[in-house]
Amino acid sequence: SEAMTPPSPTAAATERVATTPAAHAVAKALRDNGIDRMFLVTGADLEMWRALRDAGIALYLARSEAGAVVMADAYARTTGKPAVVYGQWGPGAANVAAALADALWARSPVVALTTTVSTTLEHRQDYQELDHPPMFTSVTKWQARANRSDRVGELLARAIAVAGSGSPGPVHLDVPTNLLNEPTHVPDSYAHGYRIAPPAPAASAIAETVEMLSRARRPLILAGNGVLLAEGAAELTALAERAGVPVVTSMGGKGSIAESHPLAVGVTGRYSRKVANRLVGEADLVLAIGTDLGALVTDGYQLPSKSAEVIQVDVEPQRIGASVPIRLGVLADAREFALALTSALPEGANGEHATWREHVATEVAAWRATFEAVAARPAEGHVRPEAVVATLGELLGPRDVVVADTGNMGAWGGVLYPIKEPGRTFLRAAGTLGWGFPAVLGAQLAVGDDARAVALMGDGGFGYHLGDIETAVRLDIPAIVLVLNNAGLAYESIGFNYVCDGDIVAEVCDFTDVDYGAFARSMGAHGVRVDNVDDLRTALVEALAQRRPAVIDVVVSAFRFAPVTTFEPFLEREL
Repeated sequence: SEAMTPPSPTAAATERVATTPAAHAVAKALRDNGIDRMFLVTGADLEMWRALRDAGIALYLARSEAGAVVMADAYARTTGKPAVVYGQWGPGAANVAAALADALWARSPVVALTTTVSTTLEHRQDYQELDHPPMFTSVTKWQARANRSDRVGELLARAIAVAGSGSPGPVHLDVPTNLLNEPTHVPDSYAHGYRIAPPAPAASAIAETVEMLSRARRPLILAGNGVLLAEGAAELTALAERAGVPVVTSMGGKGSIAESHPLAVGVTGRYSRKVANRLVGEADLVLAIGTDLGALVTDGYQLPSKSAEVIQVDVEPQRIGASVPIRLGVLADAREFALALTSALPEGANGEHATWREHVATEVAAWRATFEAVAARPAEGHVRPEAVVATLGELLGPRDVVVADTGNMGAWGGVLYPIKEPGRTFLRAAGTLGWGFPAVLGAQLAVGDDARAVALMGDGGFGYHLGDIETAVRLDIPAIVLVLNNAGLAYESIGFNYVCDGDIVAEVCDFTDVDYGAFARSMGAHGVRVDNVDDLRTALVEALAQRRPAVIDVVVSAFRFAPVTTFEPFLEREL
């Protein structure tokens, strides 16, 4: 009989590859682009979970899509690398979209992967069918929809690249669920073989900046989130030293310089050190690097003064000059700009600025003395928030990470916590109440065994994600949460008390007094309640010594107002 010709090895391999479900392309695209974990609330898509597990992708199951998004967001901010979150079609995807705003505001490279209803059932009123893309339009910098199984891996790899490139930010990929089970060809690699070089400043912009600095008498550098996104804290510090110019930071830029540095002033804006706002108001030149100069950092567009010259440096041209009047706009990466300007400046700090530097140093030293005095004041039956942050500053190491929720917690932590080394060791919610608890879990996963992550939360914010205490216990994430508990929403209570002459609408402010330390114990975490600073210190030392999730419920006053400018027309703030 006639012999049959066996198929070539290449043809056989191609045939085998072509039978691989596209779910495995998802796993390979993640792996090939350095992603080793995914944050999620499980949906259907069973083949994808098996593919990810078999590929060694760690799966972090949260108790809500919002919690999963925030964990991914904080992980991305801490590592500086993209992180992936999943949502199933309909309510799951809607919840993911709703939680992405903070990542957008913070320019965090979160990749949202959602599945949508099968292509065979679209527009037929399938269960939980929604049109996903419109929900993601305002909270992402890029999004796409895979319409063929052989494009799933390719588009996911593209999403990861876009999320982390240029000005980072969240992206969205939508995949019909049936495509994950369809056979597809999986290439040898989905990795991108190129690197995008960050934009350097024009030589003319550097020359003009040097000239403006030379004629200024009271210059300040304002360092924003862009400095940290560019991994340029060391270069920013070197620039300040070469120029002999003091540095204030935005809340997002906290960590651009160690706050123990002789040129460091602290955070400015609406949530701010009083001394920092005063000095920004006195400056005649502000070199704003990596900040959009929005309402928070400019205290409602009141800073810098109208007479000051402003140079704004950013990688996004549409942000330059959009918020406050500027003299010069520079399109450049923050790190590249700092390197170029440092090289262009003459050796030795400008002697013309010596009197200004001495004035700044004297003012900052006086502020620090006031902070120490306020933190040391005795309190009866509660702990001063200033003492809480001072205790954190005393006990945490330079690489430990502090995560602060929005509102008062952002002000207490951002203004008062001392950054000991430049870098990303402070994370703050960019505006979302409750963000801090899932965020501290993501941050702790990012730093691993090398450091501890500690969250500053109010009881109002902590209530959003109580179920994720179980997440921390189940996943063995040894993060620590300090709940500053005043049984209510203090920002609003203070507003009613001082702005509205004590006419407090308690129905919109007050909560039940819950012992969250006891609540944590009931879910398997370490938990304790304290109402004095000595017990707080003991509790924090004990929590740091353990490798398990911990909640310290700290009794604080509802009427101790944070270092914000909101109530300055009604109250004289100390800090």
